[in-house]
Amino acid sequence: MKKLFYGFVAFVLLFVSTAGQQQAKAEVKDDYKLYVMAPLTEIKDWEAFGNKLVKLKKSGVYALTTDVWWGVVEEKGDNQFDWSYYEKYAEVVEASGLKWVPIMSTHQCGGNVGDDCNYPIPSWLWKKDAVENMAFKSESGFINKEALAPWWNETSKQYEEFYRSFAKQFADEEDLIAKIYLSGGPAGELRYPSYQFADGWDWPERGQIQAYSKGAKTDFQDAMKKKYKNIKKLNSAWQTKHKSWASIHPPKNGDKFFTSGIAYKTAYGKDFMSWYQGALEKHMMNIAKAAHKQFDRAFDVPIGMKISGVHWKMNDPNMPHAAEYSTGYYNYERLLDRMKTADLALTFTCLEMDDNNAEKAPYYSAPKTLVTQIATLANNRGISLNGENALAMINNEWGFNNSAEMTFNYGFDGFTLLRMNYLFDEAGNPTNEFTMLIDKFALTQLPVTFTVSNVPETAKSVYVIGDRGELGRWNPDAYQYKLTKKADGSWSGTFNLAADRVYSFKFLYKREEGSFVWQKGENNQYKTPEAGEAFFTGNW
Repeated sequence: MKKLFYGFVAFVLLFVSTAGQQQAKAEVKDDYKLYVMAPLTEIKDWEAFGNKLVKLKKSGVYALTTDVWWGVVEEKGDNQFDWSYYEKYAEVVEASGLKWVPIMSTHQCGGNVGDDCNYPIPSWLWKKDAVENMAFKSESGFINKEALAPWWNETSKQYEEFYRSFAKQFADEEDLIAKIYLSGGPAGELRYPSYQFADGWDWPERGQIQAYSKGAKTDFQDAMKKKYKNIKKLNSAWQTKHKSWASIHPPKNGDKFFTSGIAYKTAYGKDFMSWYQGALEKHMMNIAKAAHKQFDRAFDVPIGMKISGVHWKMNDPNMPHAAEYSTGYYNYERLLDRMKTADLALTFTCLEMDDNNAEKAPYYSAPKTLVTQIATLANNRGISLNGENALAMINNEWGFNNSAEMTFNYGFDGFTLLRMNYLFDEAGNPTNEFTMLIDKFALTQLPVTFTVSNVPETAKSVYVIGDRGELGRWNPDAYQYKLTKKADGSWSGTFNLAADRVYSFKFLYKREEGSFVWQKGENNQYKTPEAGEAFFTGNW
């Protein structure tokens, strides 16, 4: 049994290391946009806030993303909406010249990484049904009420009432609103609250499966009834002896579910995980349908949703992907297929991180691999893709550089900085983080043609690689910006980089066995113009 399981794990690890990899090409897209996420807490000084927004706009930021808190707007009672705060908010954003991206935040603020506020979802909701049907319940028995559970039959109805009221209130702001994002669960992400501090979680622990409420168990049993029709067929598939549907339950021991291989190899494990993710998918489809119904006619803008970058435990030899599975991410391909069907844009997080702990216990953390995998799946499906950092990047130029590398090499349409708070000091002056953000991300696309002469005749494939994110950050193994040989013997290639930026770079060619030969001497330096086209001509 163990031998077979470890063989399976080896296959999983091989898949993780290779799945989703692609030969990337540098590109600052024509429609690339930079967004900044607003503070979570209520704005008190509108004048100071407006001044900061003006500075963002003048520096090249396109839009401000803002949590529109359900618990604030509909706090007083069912269908009793108060939009006065967000009317003022929209007014200040519009005056700055920025576009606005409202996030329909049907989740609680408080209790997650980076939360500095406390806005629970409307309290009157919990009188509509038993908490066991409406909330999440973990392996430990912890009840989580930070978002409505996907199996409650009124979840999408309640959300649609919120959407409808927003559309009616802000129909005259169609020129201001650039996109609308939907909260799919905790922290505004389409996921289960598996990694929750209040439930005793600490990084990089697996987190807990959230399928132990009455509502969850009933939904799981109903799904198995629909699949197998009768208990005899289920027992045959699972090799069990259940006498009734009521005896079917989620895993009794979450850790054993993974470490024993049950989650990966057995029909029961596969059925459970497929249902677990499927409940999220159904939830996504339902609220996307409601959102398109209410927003498409009023605003005609993209509607999006965020998937969390659950990057730890990916390569854990005892429980590979257990953190992702506990969060509800069992099959990314299927999840993104559903997202495409729902006509949703995607935001994905953790672009600032690296794979340094990919094989190191207890982390087994491979965020860069995960970003590459998700980006490739989204690109292959034609899903609009936006990137975001997962944690605050304070005094972290490496994080800004890594985020830019991923954004400009893996087909991202935009990047959102989380969050605005640390871009300004207490006096409202731009910080060093502001400077780094603008330098790395407030880019205007400009075609740059590189030409190099006198390359050795033995060269079969010639490339350029450079220091900035949009030119590969000196990593030719991952990013191959290939040049073409011209009739005069020189090599040339055009790439969409950025206007008004200084690039440091070199040319190189690949030997037949795969190693690179680099251009000797100092790095080439070139500053692109503010507009038009750019040309650099050099010698090997």
